[in-house]
Order: sequence, then C-alpha cells, then structure tokens
Amino acid sequence: MRYLVKRLGRQHLFVRLMIPYFLFMLVALLLGGLFYNQTYDVVKDEVLRNNMQLLDQVKGTMDNRFSEINRIALQLSGDARVQNFQRVRDPFNSENTLKVIETQKNLYSYNASNHFVLDYYLIFGNSDLALSTNSIYELPAFYRHVLSYEGMDYEMWREELLGTYRNREVMLAGAASYQERPMPLLTYVQSLGYPSRIQGALVVLVDNRSMQAMLSGLDISDGGWVSILDEHGRVISSLSKGASPAADGVAYPEARGTIEASPATGDMMVTYTTSAYNGWRYVVAQPPHVVLGKVDSIKQTTLSIVAVFLVIGLLLAYLFATRNGRPLVRIVSTLTGRLESAEPERPKDMYGYIQNSLDRLIDDNGALQNAMERQSRMLWESFLVRLLKGDFLSADEIHKLLKHQGVDLSGAGYAVALLHFRAGERGMSDETLQALDVERVLIGKVLQQTLDDDRLAYPIAEDKIALLFTDASGDPAVFRSMIDRRLGNIAKNIRDGLELDLHIAVGGICPSLVEVAGSYEEARQSLYTMQEGADPGTGIVWYDELPTVQGGFYFPPETENRLINCTKAGETEEVGRLLHTLFEVNFQARHLPIAMQQLFFYEIISCLVKVREQLMQPDPEQIKHLQQQLGMQDNPKQALDALTDAFQSISTVVDKRKKSRNSRLLDDILAYLQQSYGHSGLSLDTAADHMHISKGYMSQFFKEQMGLTFSEYLENLRMDKARELLAATELPVGQIAEQVGYHSASTFSRAFKRGSGVSATAYRESAQKDAPPGAASNSAT
Repeated sequence: MRYLVKRLGRQHLFVRLMIPYFLFMLVALLLGGLFYNQTYDVVKDEVLRNNMQLLDQVKGTMDNRFSEINRIALQLSGDARVQNFQRVRDPFNSENTLKVIETQKNLYSYNASNHFVLDYYLIFGNSDLALSTNSIYELPAFYRHVLSYEGMDYEMWREELLGTYRNREVMLAGAASYQERPMPLLTYVQSLGYPSRIQGALVVLVDNRSMQAMLSGLDISDGGWVSILDEHGRVISSLSKGASPAADGVAYPEARGTIEASPATGDMMVTYTTSAYNGWRYVVAQPPHVVLGKVDSIKQTTLSIVAVFLVIGLLLAYLFATRNGRPLVRIVSTLTGRLESAEPERPKDMYGYIQNSLDRLIDDNGALQNAMERQSRMLWESFLVRLLKGDFLSADEIHKLLKHQGVDLSGAGYAVALLHFRAGERGMSDETLQALDVERVLIGKVLQQTLDDDRLAYPIAEDKIALLFTDASGDPAVFRSMIDRRLGNIAKNIRDGLELDLHIAVGGICPSLVEVAGSYEEARQSLYTMQEGADPGTGIVWYDELPTVQGGFYFPPETENRLINCTKAGETEEVGRLLHTLFEVNFQARHLPIAMQQLFFYEIISCLVKVREQLMQPDPEQIKHLQQQLGMQDNPKQALDALTDAFQSISTVVDKRKKSRNSRLLDDILAYLQQSYGHSGLSLDTAADHMHISKGYMSQFFKEQMGLTFSEYLENLRMDKARELLAATELPVGQIAEQVGYHSASTFSRAFKRGSGVSATAYRESAQKDAPPGAASNSAT
C-alpha cells in the first residue's frame, strides 16, 4: 500500500488526468439509471398505446363497414317498392308477379362495395319470399338451399327472424350453411315494418372470416385471444391461439383502457375499447411477457450496457489518461529544447511551465499582429469593393469578415451615397490626375472631420467617393434626415474650401449589408441622371426623388398562363401577338435598365421551359443556345424575335398534331357510319360509345367538321342509300327501309318525302324511267 501511494505520488500527472474520467463515469451511471427508469415507463406506455391503436384501427374499419350496411338497410326500408311489396300476400297471381320482378330489379340500386358482405336478402313475411339481386326464393326453399343454422329448423328460424323486431342487430353469429356449404357467418338483421306489426326483415350476411382476418394483426401468441362483443356482451367474432376466449369473467370499468394481468383475467393483460357507433367492445388478451417483451428486452439490454460501460470506461480512462499525458510531455520537451532561456530539465509543474511559455508566444504573436494591422487598411478597402459590387453571397460571410476586421456595422438599414467632384471640365492628363489626387486628399480631410468613421468612405474612381451610412435609430425617416444633414455639412465644407463642381447622389435604403450593392447601383443611376440634365451643386438627389421611371418589367402571371396555354393549344398567331404586346409594353412604353431587361428575358425563357416540360419535349440545347444569345445580344427586339421563333415553332408542331388527330377521328367516324347506317339502333350515343368519346364532344366535333349535325348527316346518308336501292332494285319499300336503318316503312316514307320532296314510289318510277333498259331487273336478280 505504501508502495502504491508512493508510486501515485510520482505519477501526479496521471492521477490528475484520471480524476475527470472517474467523475464523468459516475455522472453517466447516475444519469443512465434515471434515463432507464424514464425509458421503461415510456416504452411500456408506448407498447400499450400501440395495442390500443391497433384495436382502434380495427374498430374504425368495422364501424365504417357496418355504417355502410346500415345506410343500405335504411335506404331499402324506406324504398317505396319495398314498402308496397310488404303488403302482398299472393306474389304469384297475375297482377303481383310484375311487382315481384320490379322489386327484385330495384335491389340493383343498392349494391354494396363492402367486401364484408357476402349477400343480403329481403325477407317478406306476408308473401313468404326471399329476394336478392340475383334470386327469388320461397322461404322454406331459401332456408333449405341458401341459409340455415345448426340446431334450428325452419319454423324456429322463421319465428326468431319475424317474431322479434330488430333494429340493426346481430341475430346469429357462428357456424351456418350458406348455399349448402358450411361457413362462419354473422347474420345482421333490420326488421321491416313496425315493432307492433313486423312485415319482414333485411338479412345481411357478413363473412366472419373477413372479420377474423382484421383481428389477425394483433399478437395473440402463447394463449392469447381477441374478441368482438356486441352491446349485449355476446361474442360476435373471436380469434385465439390455444385456449378459448374467456371474456365473460372480465369487468370493463370504462369505455377503453388496459386491465393488468390477474386471476380474474386468466393471467392475461387485457386491452379493450368500445365503439361509440354501435356499442361493440373490442377486446384483446395477451400474456404479459408478450405485451411487455420489448420492455423486458430493454431492461436486460440496459443492465448489459452498464456492465460493459464500466469495464470499457475504466479501460478507456486509463488509455486516455496515458495518451493525453504523452502530448503534454512532448510539448514540455519541445519547449525546453527549442525556446531560448528554457530550463534544461523537465519541470515538475508542467502546466505552469507551459503557461509561461505561452505568455512568451503571445508576446511574439502581438508583434506579429501589429505588423498585420498595418495591412488592415488594404483588407478593408478590398472588403468595401466586394460589398459595393455585391460579391458576397450571404450575410454570414460579411459578418465574419467584419468581425475579423473589428468593425461593427450592425444597424436597421444601410444606404450608399456617391460624391462626384470635378474642378471644371478636363481630361485625364498628368496635370488633371495630379489635381484630382490633391482634391481627393482635401476631401478626405473634410470627411474625417464630418463622419464618425472615415473608414466608411472609399474612393471608387479618381473623381468619385462612395460613402456608406448605417441606420442606428431603426426609423427610416430619422435615418434619411441624418444622411441629408451629414451630406449637407460635407457639401458645405467642400464648397467653402474648394472651388469644385459637386454632385451628390444617394441610393435607396436597404435592410441588410447583402443588399448594399443595390443601393450603390441606385446611387450610380441617380448620379448619371443628374449628369444628363441637372444643374451641379444644387443639392442632394435621392434615388426615389428621380422622375418616375417604370424600372420593373411587365409580365403578369395571367399573361404567362395565357402564353403557355396558347402555345400548348397551337394558337401560333395569338402567341406572336402576346409576345409582340410584351415587347411594346416593356421596351417602347417603358425604359428598363439592362439588368431588368435580362431578368425579363430570363422570365420568358423560364416560361418556355415550362411549356416544353408540360408537353414532355425537353430541349436543353435550345435553352442553352437562347441564354448564350441573350448574353451576346444588345438589341432587345432581336432577342425577343428569337424567343418568339422558339414559341411559335412549338405552337406550329402542336397545331399540326391537333389537325392530324381531328382528321383521323373524322375519318373513323365516317367509316363507322358507312358500316353501321343500316342498324336501326344507330344514334349519337352509340356512335360516341364506339369512338370512346363523350356524347357532347361528339356532337360539337361533328358539327364543326361537317357543317351538319350528326342526325342530319345520318338521315342524308340513309336517304342516299335508299335512292340507290330504289333506282337499281325492285325490292319492296319496306325491305329497303329496314336495310337503311328504319324501324317501319311509314317512318321511312315520311323521312324520304321530307328529304326528297316526293314519295319513295314516285322517286322509283321516275328513276327507272331514266335508267337504261334492264338495269333494274339485273340489279334485282
């Protein structure tokens, strides 16, 4: 023990490094225990909630299915034909037979898409009939061949069905014979009539296997079971593996919940929920180890992790302490070997020695920083150039550079002003440049006296200086007033000391430093506007005080949608007109800056891309070529002409395709009429169905293409064929009427006289007089 204490005293660095790891492990174990308890409760609640969600899903599906069944039952019970037929006692006499057939046909209107429903039958007590959508049975035959139950004869079944009034109730559930085959069924009954006078019943047969299939999603392994109980506690459907469901001995205190395992529940954990729709209860009983299997697994896993954590933690603490100590030893060795005036031997207090060495390094670094500060002005000017040109992509990049420069430009708004000074009209001679240098230095002194921070002034040209203003007030009006006051003082001081022509232009106020480039461009535009016609030295001009110029292009969403729709519809002339209108509005009625012109053209190209995507005709090469043209094009009319050609080429192709489709459709319709004109049932409806188009579109399309309605064209076609037969054959008029598609000779005769002005017989006599001899007889033969 003494040896261990002595060795640890020598290894004070190792012990010092190990202590934090021991503390970390202790805190981690405490937190792990706390988290385990919380996790155990959360996972248990989650498992129970998942069971409840599964039951709720089954309950919701069953409610939806039986809601549809109840809807059909309500509609059938209120049907006029069904109510009338309830009073029929002799269904097979001459006048009631038709009622039987009409009532059965009426059932087709109530077909259900519910896959739970095998079939449904209307049982009428007075007529002893059972009706379905595809069959009619007398009740004894129906019970023998269609639906019967074990241990119940016909009379018992009839009394059970028609002796008690049932309102959306389950009469029987279990094994039954359906169409002479054993099948588990649920018989759902809605009585017809009134409780005091039962006229019949609607019997809906539900396949119990479908209900069991829905329950199969619940885990009932190791003796578990799941049941559906009706509002009276009867088992409607159940599913189990092993023992039979034992739901009778379980008390359900609430509408939904979980009952812990106990002898009353057969050592099962019971989860249940009750339907608010029909009062049915959905119950699942599972062994606790099945329900809480995940929780027990987490418990075992947690204990294993804790044991492994302790072993690995101790090992890693030793390794990390050893590894972290080595760099300190190497650092001290390096410092003692390379620093001047370093101690020749390793010091006992390594951290103190390292601290002293760092102090010396910091002093040396301070000297280096002083050298770097001498270069800071150049870096600052580079920053201002990039800021004014808009080279920064994000505010984060700007703030990092400002922090590096030690400059705080935080504010609610920013604005750029341009000072343009000229000592008379002069060129760029050596004397002029030298004079500008002198003037720039003198103006710089004025700015130093007037501005709070003269670093925000930067000469962008020999005779121009940019000033950046920051809004510290948060009020644009106060900010603008401050700028006017500062610039007014600058202009006054410059004009008092120097004889210079001075222009001062200010761009708009922008909310962030990323948008300062926009304010700078606006100041430039204001300055150029002043130079074109303003009197120099009259004051300060803001960008928003310039004469109103519509700088934004005109291309509203509705025009874009119309351009796309016209192109897709093949309206080539309308496409050209729309683009020409856009040119007149944007380049004749407005004066757009170059940047805004580029944006306008790129919007048109974007519209072109949308058209090609919607028509599934992507052409990246064309888009790339148009972009290159815009980059090299100075004439906006030529650029828009290129875009117009691109749109109209697409529209032309679409128009050709549309006309080709219309031509093929018309040919198909006319060919079908030539083949089918002799069918008396031919109509606009049958022709539209044959061509797989709607009746309305068929009528409109035929009228547009032929100039006649469908019925007019068909009557003319039939009359032409009838004239040929009358002139070339000796067939009777009635037979000719049938061949050309008329039901009767009288209808044909009226149509023929209406279209030809003479009767069919008179037309034949006239035609045969003009025909060559023997032509009619040869044709008839």
